[in-house]
Amino acid sequence: MNAYRMVKAIVIKFSFLLIYSFSTPIFITAQEDMLGGAKPSSLEALAKVLERPDDSIKVVTLKLLCWENRNNDPDKAIEYGQMAVSLAKLLNLQMELSDSYNRLGIAYRNKGRYAQALECYFNGLEVSRTYGFDKHLAFQYNNLADLYNRLGLYNRAVEFGNRAMEYAKKVNDDYTLAYIYNIMGTIYKNKNELDSALTCFKHSLELRQKIGYNQGIATSYLNIGSIELLKEQYSSSMQNIQTAIDLYSPKNDLQGLAVAYFYKGQLYNKLNKYDDAIFCFEKCLRNNESFKNLTVSRDCHNGLALAFAQKKQFEKAYYHSNQAVVLNDSIALSQFVERLTQLTEALKYEETLNLQKEREKALAERLDFQRNIIKLYIAIIILLALIVGLVIYFYIKRAKDIRLLLAQRDEINMLNSTKDRFFSILAHDLKNQLTSIVTIAQMVKDKSLAIGDDGLIEFSKRLYALGFATNDLLENVLSWIKSQGKQVLARKINIHLKEFIDRVILTQKPAAEIKSVAINNRVEPGTSLYSDADMLGTVIRNLISNAIKFSSPGGRVDVYALPKGNQVEISVTDYGVGMPRETADRLFNTVESLIQPGTMNERGSGLGLIICKQLVTDLGGQIKVTSEQQRGSTFTVSLPNLS
Repeated sequence: MNAYRMVKAIVIKFSFLLIYSFSTPIFITAQEDMLGGAKPSSLEALAKVLERPDDSIKVVTLKLLCWENRNNDPDKAIEYGQMAVSLAKLLNLQMELSDSYNRLGIAYRNKGRYAQALECYFNGLEVSRTYGFDKHLAFQYNNLADLYNRLGLYNRAVEFGNRAMEYAKKVNDDYTLAYIYNIMGTIYKNKNELDSALTCFKHSLELRQKIGYNQGIATSYLNIGSIELLKEQYSSSMQNIQTAIDLYSPKNDLQGLAVAYFYKGQLYNKLNKYDDAIFCFEKCLRNNESFKNLTVSRDCHNGLALAFAQKKQFEKAYYHSNQAVVLNDSIALSQFVERLTQLTEALKYEETLNLQKEREKALAERLDFQRNIIKLYIAIIILLALIVGLVIYFYIKRAKDIRLLLAQRDEINMLNSTKDRFFSILAHDLKNQLTSIVTIAQMVKDKSLAIGDDGLIEFSKRLYALGFATNDLLENVLSWIKSQGKQVLARKINIHLKEFIDRVILTQKPAAEIKSVAINNRVEPGTSLYSDADMLGTVIRNLISNAIKFSSPGGRVDVYALPKGNQVEISVTDYGVGMPRETADRLFNTVESLIQPGTMNERGSGLGLIICKQLVTDLGGQIKVTSEQQRGSTFTVSLPNLS
C-alpha cells in the first residue's frame, strides 16, 4: 500500500510540475533576494490549486507560493511555508518536508527573523541527513552559510559554504553550485579577501552562463564589477556593471537596478565625473523607493553629498549629507541591539541542539536545588528566631550591650554614607573613559564612509583597546575603595615613571585627539618612584583628564617628574583657561565642601579632586595647584620615595 501511494504521488506530482512549468519557472532554492518572482497570473493559478484536498500537489503548491512571495511579501511567504511544513508532516512526505523547511527559512531570513530561519535550516538538515537527500543538504548548508555571513560570523559561514560545495559537486548540480560560489564570493568580500571573492564570482558567472540563467548572470556581473571597483580596476568595473544593468533592464528588476546604479555612481565619483555620479545615485534612489532599503538609500545620499561638494554646490551637499545622517541614525538605532540578539539566539539555538539529551538531568538537578532552597529557608527562619531571642534577651538584661548596638548602628550608617561617596567618586572617575568610548564610537559612525576600510578597522581596534582600559580602570578604583574600607592594604612597588605615565597617557589619548591637544611625557628615563601603582595611576589620570578638559583646542599638556631628596614631584601643566588666584588658594582647603550641592569649582567636578586629594594623602604626600587666569594651571603632587 505504501509503495502504491508513493508511485501515485510521484505520477501526480510529475503531471502538475509539467503543467506548471509553462507558466512560471521552478526554483528549488535561492540565496539572492534579487531573483524575480512569478507573474501575478501564475500566482493566481497556484492559489486555485490550494482548493484541492490535502495531497502532495498541494504541498508543492504551498512551497512555490512561499518561494514566489519571499521577497515582495515575506509575511505571506512565511504563512505558506508553515502550511507546507505542516502538510508535509501530515502526509509523511520527507523530501517535501526538507525542502519546505528550507524555503520557510529563507522567508524568515528575508523578514530578519534569523533565529527562526536557523531553526528551519537545522530541522531541514536533520531530515536530509536521515533520508540521504544530498541535494537538499547542499541547499541547507548554502543557506546556513548565507545566514552566518549576514550575522558577521564569517569563518563559520565559510565552513558551511565548503560543506554545501562538497554536496553540490557530489550530485553534479551546476545550478546550486552557482549559488554557492556566489555566497562564498560575498563572504570573502565581507572578509576583505578580494582575490578569493573575485574567483568565486567568476566561477558563479561561468556556471550561470552554462545553464542560461540570465538573471543570475546579471547578478554575477554586478558582483564582479563591485570587486573590481574595490580593487580600483575602473575600466573593467564599468564594463561589468553596465552589462548587469543591460541584463536587469528588460526584466525591470528594480532591486537589481538600484544596487547596480549605486555601484556605477560610486565608480563615477572615483573617476571625478560628478554629473554622471549624481544621475546614477538619483536613479538608484528612485528604483529603491519600492523596497526602501535604508542602507542603499543612506549610501546613495553619501555619494550625492560627495559629488555635490566637489561641484561646489554646498547647499545640496549639506542636504544629502544630513539625509545620510538621519538614515544612518535610523539604521543604527536598532541594529546594534538586534544584531546582538540575533547572534545570541543563533548561538543559543546551536547549543540547545547539543544539550537536548541533558534536559531530564537538568530538571532533576532543579528539583534538588528547590529542595535545598526550602531547607535553607527553614534554617534561616530558625537562625533568625534564635537571633531575635538573643537580641531581646540582651536588650532587656544588659544596657551596656544596648549602647554597643547603638554605636554599631551609627558606625554602619557612617560606613553607608562613606560607601555612597565612594560610588560617586567611582562614577566620576569612569565618566572620562566612557565618554571617550562614546566619542570614538561617534567618530566611527560619522567617518566610516570617508576613511575607508583600513581606517574603520583602526578606529574599531582603538575602541576595543579603550574598552579594556576602562575595565582595568574599574578594577583599580574598586581595589582602592576596598583599601578605604580596610579590606586591603596599599601595595607599593618600584615604578618606572616614564613607561608608567606613557600607559596612563594612552588611556587619555582619545579625549585629547578630539580637541587636538598634545600630551607630552617630559619625564626623564630612569626616574623611579616606590609607591602604589593603582592609586598613583588614578591620581595622574584625573589630573591629565582635568588638564585636557580646560585646554584650548590645539593646545598641549606637559607631564614632569623630578626627584627631590627623598621625594618625587610629579606635575601636570596645561595652558588653557586657568583660574583666579583665590580659587586656586581655596581649592584643597576643605575636601568635604567639594561634594556639597552647588560647590563645583571652576576646574570641573569636585569629585575628581577628592580622589586626588585623598589618594595622595593616603600615600603620605601632598598636592597643590598654581594657576593664573588665562595662563593655564599646574597641579603638583609630592610623594615620598622610601622603600
